[in-house]
Amino acid sequence: MIKQFNKEINSDYFDEVYEFKGLWDVTSRCGLKLVHKNDKTVVIATELYAENPGTSVTNYSAQLAGILSHHFNIAPVNLIFIVHDPEAKSKLTFMNEHFYKVDFEWDGTKFNYPKWSQIEKQIVDDLIR
Repeated sequence: MIKQFNKEINSDYFDEVYEFKGLWDVTSRCGLKLVHKNDKTVVIATELYAENPGTSVTNYSAQLAGILSHHFNIAPVNLIFIVHDPEAKSKLTFMNEHFYKVDFEWDGTKFNYPKWSQIEKQIVDDLIR
C-alpha cells in the first residue's frame, strides 16, 4: 500500500521500499526517501539491484518522478529528484556508490528529457538536513 506523504504523522519525511509499475507494467521496487525542506521535496530513489524484479530507477526516472509527484502530492516545480546507486561491493569502479541529480522538463502533464548530473554525497546530505 502506498502511503500518502502529506498525511504521515511526520509529513516532512518518508523512507521505505516503494513498489511501482515499471516498463510493461512489471512490478518494480526502489528504496525511496522523501524529505520536505523549506518549499522543496527532495526525492532520493535508490536502486535495489537484485531485490528489484522489474525496471531500474535509472531507466524509468522521468516516469517515476511523475508517479511520485502524483502519489505524494508534490508540485513538479518543488521536486528535487536524485538517483542513488548504492555501493555494490565490487572491484569495478562503476559499481561504487554514486548520486545523480536528475532535472526534467515539465510539459504540464509529465516529466520529459532527463538531464543527469553526478553530485557528491555531501550535497545530498546538505539538501536533506
